Amino acid sequence: MRTINIRPVEIIGRCPAGLTLEDEFQIKGMRLENPKGSNLCFLALSHFPMMIWQLQSESRFFSHASCPGCIMRLDRENRVVFLLGHADKWELCQVISEYRRLCRERKEPETARRLKTDAIEYQNRGDYAKALQRMRAALEELKRIAT
Repeated sequence: MRTINIRPVEIIGRCPAGLTLEDEFQIKGMRLENPKGSNLCFLALSHFPMMIWQLQSESRFFSHASCPGCIMRLDRENRVVFLLGHADKWELCQVISEYRRLCRERKEPETARRLKTDAIEYQNRGDYAKALQRMRAALEELKRIAT
């Protein structure tokens, strides 16, 4: 079984379990490991099984999952978005996640879109090192245009 890395990539409102963007977890076999000793809410954990199955079956190498959100105060949303991905492709997973987050905030420039398309082609061929190189370049282009 593949090792799956998990970390919060977006916290909307406040996480009642106290998760931060620096927290990390791993699924090794059937065990959840917690190298930093962080708290993980059981509601968030309940939303991972289908994503873990998809990653273990290799139908994909990364995914995003969101906890259902906690309604401690009705006037404010509290929710965490997690990135899950193969440990051996973790850097690529994180770059893709950051790229997607930035694309929600700003217009995707054509140069970045072409680099992203190249990265997807490399991923489809199984050349994850070249895919990472292209996605890094796409992310840098997206950041450059935004400044």
